[in-house]
Amino acid sequence: MSVSARNTTISQDYGSIFKHQSGTLDGDAKKKSVQVTQALGEEQKAKKKDTMHYYNVETLADLQFRSQIKVLEKVDDEEVDMTPKPIPNDTYVEQFMKYNLNVLNQMTNFTTMLSKSTTRSRTRSSVRAGIGGNKQSIDDLMSGIMSETINWDPYSTVEAHGQAYEPKPYTRSFVKITLRKSDFFELHSQAQSTVAKGTPEGDETERDNRNYEYLTVGKGKIRRRSDNDAQTETLLFTTRAVNTILLTKATVSSYVSNFEMYDTLNNISKEFATMASVKDLASALAQTEEAESFEDEEDMAEKDKITSQIERLFRNPEFRNAIMYMGRTLSSNTNEAGLRRFRNFDQVARWNAEAEYVYSMNLLFRLVPEPSNNERKAVSDIDICRSNGDILAVAYGLYSFSSQHVPTSGSVFLWSIKNPGEPERAYYYDGPVTAISFSPFLPSLLAIGLYDGSVEVRDVSSLQDVPIAVSQRSTSPGSSPVVAIRWIKQVTDDGDEAEIDPFLSLSQDGSVTRFRIIKSPFLLGFNQMTLERVEGHPEGIFVHPSSRIPCESNRHPQGLSLTTHPLHKDIYYVLTDEGCIHKCSINYQHQYLEVLRCHDGGVTVMEFSPWSPKLFLTCGNDWFVRIWIDGITRPLLELQDEMTPVHWAKWSPTHSTIIVSVNRETANVWDVRRNLLRPMSKHKMDSSFNTVARFSHCGRTLVIGNERGNTLFHALNDMPFSPHFQYDELEKAIFKAIGNNYELLMELKSIGFFGYPNKKAVF
Repeated sequence: MSVSARNTTISQDYGSIFKHQSGTLDGDAKKKSVQVTQALGEEQKAKKKDTMHYYNVETLADLQFRSQIKVLEKVDDEEVDMTPKPIPNDTYVEQFMKYNLNVLNQMTNFTTMLSKSTTRSRTRSSVRAGIGGNKQSIDDLMSGIMSETINWDPYSTVEAHGQAYEPKPYTRSFVKITLRKSDFFELHSQAQSTVAKGTPEGDETERDNRNYEYLTVGKGKIRRRSDNDAQTETLLFTTRAVNTILLTKATVSSYVSNFEMYDTLNNISKEFATMASVKDLASALAQTEEAESFEDEEDMAEKDKITSQIERLFRNPEFRNAIMYMGRTLSSNTNEAGLRRFRNFDQVARWNAEAEYVYSMNLLFRLVPEPSNNERKAVSDIDICRSNGDILAVAYGLYSFSSQHVPTSGSVFLWSIKNPGEPERAYYYDGPVTAISFSPFLPSLLAIGLYDGSVEVRDVSSLQDVPIAVSQRSTSPGSSPVVAIRWIKQVTDDGDEAEIDPFLSLSQDGSVTRFRIIKSPFLLGFNQMTLERVEGHPEGIFVHPSSRIPCESNRHPQGLSLTTHPLHKDIYYVLTDEGCIHKCSINYQHQYLEVLRCHDGGVTVMEFSPWSPKLFLTCGNDWFVRIWIDGITRPLLELQDEMTPVHWAKWSPTHSTIIVSVNRETANVWDVRRNLLRPMSKHKMDSSFNTVARFSHCGRTLVIGNERGNTLFHALNDMPFSPHFQYDELEKAIFKAIGNNYELLMELKSIGFFGYPNKKAVF
């Protein structure tokens, strides 16, 4: 049984004074509550005349009676005390009800007078609007009691017989307090650190730890302090092996010291003989200066003798190595900044707030060869050693076969980044050199193709100038210039790998020759494929037939380049001047697997993406760089900025969406993720026309050759940071670029995943 209606009403009237809590009474306590309620109702009727006395006496009686009642309620089978608790300030309650209740009576009388002035039909609703009504509650009336109407003087009296009460104005001041969230102030911060023991930093750390233990555990803890709660971060303790990087040791190439130079010069076993040679050189140089003044025949004979001694000394391998090491040491003084950038010593950190993406290029250094036979020869080909990125071979000869002047000689220089001033190997030929290629399987082997169609292989690690093997007319009767060379991985029928892998040679007349190195001074070669001109309209882009040339004079197309498949070792691609790519296999000699027309003109380069064995790009003489995918016979993207043939283009080894293309005058950097209409940057390389280009192994340096014979090393700076998931960024950029072409988008989605397993990169 709940508390009586009288008690509920009282709790509403004095809701601002008491903390009302709902509760129930059990047993006799409930009956006693009803009897008390009835008794209080009778006393109320007898004391209506003295309103002030009634409320004062009855309120005190209620408080005294309520203090004897305890209200309990069962919550989850447990008895909970729900007895309403009064505000402990009884004096303030009595004072408030004794001296200010007349204001409440005046407001009630005023409300009653207003209700009587209305019509009879609304009399009952007006009465309800009084105290306890539906429209106006006691809270609304209590809100009318302001600080100015409250009488705080306990000794003042209220005049009877209905005289108006004039409250004294309240003159006390109020203090308004506004709580706001303040700024965070760091009182103390101590970062943890891990240093090596025995170092000055380690001694300082141990001293700080001892001081901390003294203040927290030792005698220093007995000091005045106060405890308080605070939120702290969880400290994760790790071992020293986790905090440091595991160091591994390996034997690598490096600069030689003075002792090594001394041992090389003296050759240890022939130290006296070599030292004598050095003395002979010094004396010979001195005698050479004196020989210039000799005029008679006897003195001229002595001069020739000295010259022959110098030539014989320079043919000494030990002396040549000593000069090479000395040149490396001296070159580091003038090219230190370029060498540091080539080795990526100063890289921009990912958290650098000042990093800008402007795709810039800065010249590090250039390789200038010594002219031979007073002829200027163009850089016809460049290749970097697969196992050592500091070594590159540069072929000097003829690049454009339409040139009016053909050099009478050619050369191949082997350069080292440690000495950009002088080549470390030099091979000279009677004709221009047109193609070179390092073996990816035996990095010391270098295949060289000449303008007269001959091919030879050299071991660059040997100091001898004699090649390992050369081609002969009986096995390779072709006389057209060799335009490209590619090494292929060959496996024998019984599953064992061959001793030395063969390589393919493409000639300008469209013939592909396969050479093998055998135990002989000659290469074993045979005809692998002879291309035929394409009839009709092959798959790919549509090219209108030329009305000027109804019939070609040559049955075979001109070969321009050669590319191998990154996964299938028996597949290779031949690029021709017809704008077609011929997909061939070493297992078929008289037919090719597929023909794809990619350009309206010659196709100069075809390169697969390092993150996809199906995605590749092509560039040609029709000014375009096109991106294709194996299985779709139309290009996914087309990049075109200048109306000039594109000589070279390749994917960046560090960014899956960046492509660098080179034409005669500029090098353009494209980012298919950002812009497809214009390159992100254009850089003019040199006053001479560009020929070929290569990326360094790290992908942050571009090597470009020109027709003057110079080889320029340009650093790619201010590039975007490499994404963590290269394939995902590439796939997202391609799908975004072809989003408007619904049919092409559906064809690309039907191919599915077109990357390498585990999304890795293959270079």
